[in-house]
Amino acid sequence: MITHPTRWILLAALLALLAGCDDEKSPDRWSVTIHGEGDSPITSFRGILALPDGRVLSVSCPDSGPGTELTCRSQGLNIPHFQGAARLTVKAVGYHFQSVDLTASELAASGHTVTLFALPDFEQNDDYTTGFAGESGLQTFTDMAWPSSTELGEALLVKFYIDNLEDEPRVYFQNTLRHPIHYDFVRQVLGKPLSPTEFSLETYRGTDRRAMAGSILYYPNLTTSSAFLGAQTAAPFVLTFFPSDDLTVTQALGAHRLIEERLGCASLEGAGHRLAYVPAGETQEQQLTQQQLTFLQEDAAWLLRQELYGNMHQQLLNPGIAYGTLRLMTPEELATTAVSFADILILTRLPNDLPVVGGTITEELQTPLAHINVAARNRGTPNMALLNASTDERIAPFIGKLVRFEIKEGLFTLEETTQTEAEQYWASIHGDPVFPGADLLSLGLPRFSELSFDDSLSVGVKAANLAELRHILPDNTSDGFAVPFYYYQEFLGQATVDATLCQEAHAQCAASPRTQEACDGARDLCITQAATPLSLDTYVTSLLDLDSFKHNSTIREASLAGVRYFFTATPVDPDFAYLLDRRVAEIFGSGKVKLRSSTNAEDLPNFSGAGLYTSYGAHASGDDRASLVIRQTWASVWNWAAFEERAFWNIDHLSVKMGVAVNMAFSSEAANGVIISQNIADPTVEGMYVNVQLGEIAVTNPEGGELPEIYSIIRNPQGGWQPSYYRYSSLSMETPIMTTHE
Repeated sequence: MITHPTRWILLAALLALLAGCDDEKSPDRWSVTIHGEGDSPITSFRGILALPDGRVLSVSCPDSGPGTELTCRSQGLNIPHFQGAARLTVKAVGYHFQSVDLTASELAASGHTVTLFALPDFEQNDDYTTGFAGESGLQTFTDMAWPSSTELGEALLVKFYIDNLEDEPRVYFQNTLRHPIHYDFVRQVLGKPLSPTEFSLETYRGTDRRAMAGSILYYPNLTTSSAFLGAQTAAPFVLTFFPSDDLTVTQALGAHRLIEERLGCASLEGAGHRLAYVPAGETQEQQLTQQQLTFLQEDAAWLLRQELYGNMHQQLLNPGIAYGTLRLMTPEELATTAVSFADILILTRLPNDLPVVGGTITEELQTPLAHINVAARNRGTPNMALLNASTDERIAPFIGKLVRFEIKEGLFTLEETTQTEAEQYWASIHGDPVFPGADLLSLGLPRFSELSFDDSLSVGVKAANLAELRHILPDNTSDGFAVPFYYYQEFLGQATVDATLCQEAHAQCAASPRTQEACDGARDLCITQAATPLSLDTYVTSLLDLDSFKHNSTIREASLAGVRYFFTATPVDPDFAYLLDRRVAEIFGSGKVKLRSSTNAEDLPNFSGAGLYTSYGAHASGDDRASLVIRQTWASVWNWAAFEERAFWNIDHLSVKMGVAVNMAFSSEAANGVIISQNIADPTVEGMYVNVQLGEIAVTNPEGGELPEIYSIIRNPQGGWQPSYYRYSSLSMETPIMTTHE
């Protein structure tokens, strides 16, 4: 007797057999048989059919749903009728992929058989593996990968080398933690006695090369758009090559196939965990765009760089640890609120200036060259961007509380902490005092042609750097001159502070958004010191020692505003005024110049001071003549952000001196930008990193939230240079701001 469950199983099997027979006999389909060596069955595979009319059909067996033109059958596929020739690609995990040409006449007469050949067992040791099998493959990949935190979140990089391309290719996935350089791996592990030139020629050049080398980056937390898929792709494996590699689209596809065969932890279909080729630069992108059918015909995924970077909602830009009160602020609130390293800020938009804080989370995406991120890098403080951060369930419950904030290894953590733990951490971050050196004896207003790096102790690092750049690139760098530290120090000794000026500073403070308590406190400190008139130099020296100044941030901020007022309330020495205005007229005539801050506490090897001090425009005569405006540049030594930054790094305030670099101001800019002479987007590839924006709109901290264009300048296959775009400007969404030639 047949039991009830068994009867259902037999019935299901009979229906499946009948359906298969009906399908094979369908008058509008031809059959293709797919099996392994020795007629062994292939239980799961993916078929891609490129038809003569340009259409590409695909199906995954045995789980494909009904209604597609290309369908599964018992041990194979049913293919729709066509005229002429088509190309069929069959992919199966654990097998070499096969691509075969099919003709209508052959299929009509006898059908076709595709035999798949099993991949050899993967070889794995401390130096490399030849493949990643199934679910365990992802752990193997992670164990050998070089980890890094990128704009796209956590990235795991594994380099590969493909040998013997002309015969039977052999793929090596390097243990990249042990062997981060292709050439070293090939010489030391594979034992090939090649010179660097020989290795480069046979690996990165020509269609007849015998080897290839590249990288696979896995982004476990990334979801991005994909024109190839017409959908979002999650956690992709990205296949990349050096920008200077002159590989063709066909060669890139060949490498994609060899890698995909052996990357068992990647998916062969759908939108998740796909292996996607990413062209290195503009040249390679244009080639792929022109020949994308080559990839489509094998269902080989690709991503363009703008797709990879274009769907970003989170950026973990700088790792670090911070303890502080988590505070939500707008840039307008930040501009009127005294904050310190004991605060961690959620900022609704990018501010123009950022005082010293413990850490930052912005609800707008940042560029790595934004002042907020440059400052975070200099300070070693955590910085990230997260859209809608203030309502994110991982962040919102902690607003207003004392927390520990950390960014590490592509992740961020936020948790409540105690006052004791916070104070212990704050005490640990201050190093030994730093006393920047200065030459206060050099006089005159030397032109850039008379200066070099060695003069930074008398005119400041920025002026010395500009002068050196003028020597190197005379046709591309503005001429100008420098105002040495001597004149700043002379002004400090000559300017006088008295009770009347204290009251004037108080009136100015009261007209600002500062609190009455802060303004009154600053006035009281001022009058206490200046009841008897004293020099500005003496006033500042005594102010720094007062407990109320040191321990009350709101009074400290208001008092520093008063110091800046005292600079502008006192005229400069008449002889110096005449000398300066005449020098501006001599070199620039009636043109506008920029009086650029140039201290001995910025542009240093371990401290950039970016955005801390202030530069101003001026002319040789009139109400904005240089001899009037220079006091504002000098006064910026006592900017709130500059003071707090120096305090964070334990830089002695009284040792800081202000020089000024005077150069031409550009009146009409087609574009402006910032460049770093390293490719920080991909440190493994030679190049430079660029942010650029239209006209005079700020790149680093735009007032309207405009996003700049971002790209790297990298090698092209011909040995020249090309851009590799990550994002176009939000003001030029369709075309680059600058041409490739520019």
